[in-house]
Amino acid sequence: MILDNQNFENTEIGKYKLPRKLSDLEKELLFSVLPEYKPGYKLYRDKIENLFITGFGRFENGNLVLGGKNTKPDISFPSTPVFAAGTVMFSECVADINIHEEIENEIECDITFSKEVNFDKLHELKRWSYSEWNPGEKAPNDNSEVREISVEKNKFVLAIADAHKKIWLHNFVTGVNHLIPVSNFYNYLMLIKNIRDAAAVSKPALFFNNHIKYTDFEIVSAFLIYNKYFKKFKIEYSSFEHGIEIPKRKSIFNFLKRG
Repeated sequence: MILDNQNFENTEIGKYKLPRKLSDLEKELLFSVLPEYKPGYKLYRDKIENLFITGFGRFENGNLVLGGKNTKPDISFPSTPVFAAGTVMFSECVADINIHEEIENEIECDITFSKEVNFDKLHELKRWSYSEWNPGEKAPNDNSEVREISVEKNKFVLAIADAHKKIWLHNFVTGVNHLIPVSNFYNYLMLIKNIRDAAAVSKPALFFNNHIKYTDFEIVSAFLIYNKYFKKFKIEYSSFEHGIEIPKRKSIFNFLKRG
């Protein structure tokens, strides 16, 4: 595929008049991680179609903030979690794309190129994203193994891709693969296992080396505690046959302080 685009702007703050619509290339890259056949991602495609670039995030350039035409971006708050992520490889460069969760009618996006090139013509070689993954499949891009753990039958499944150091929750209804920040989840897993060794507790990345040591039940329990406090997903807790004991918030904080 050749992307022939005369309007792409490798933007800098104040260099181009804002607000403006996304260029064809910018939209193509963002839509590459939002598959239209999945309703949850199509919702974001439809939103982005009607938004304007109103400004830039903390990292300027490809760190775009999309919003209503007459709005100004609010960067006083931390970035929201990543909603969709992927990569488009061209013969001339590589583009990494992240789209953050919408908040107050704004969507923050990151388009990062591996090097500066002439954007008039780009020859696409390959594209992949976590959004395309479905249960039963290998990991995107490299076909590495994925461990799947059912959270709620026919509703949610956790996917662990240790080669990617990623965890995501697949929603069967929306098709969305929600990327889960490993640090908070890992803290709750350490709580479940009553592991207090500072060397282990302080290194969440160890989870991807050691996840095979944890049972499905332990991982699901840790995830449910994570979700109980962060309230990200509508999960029916009463449906769990063995029941999950949710520790009190104070006990969790005390544990983490000791860890």
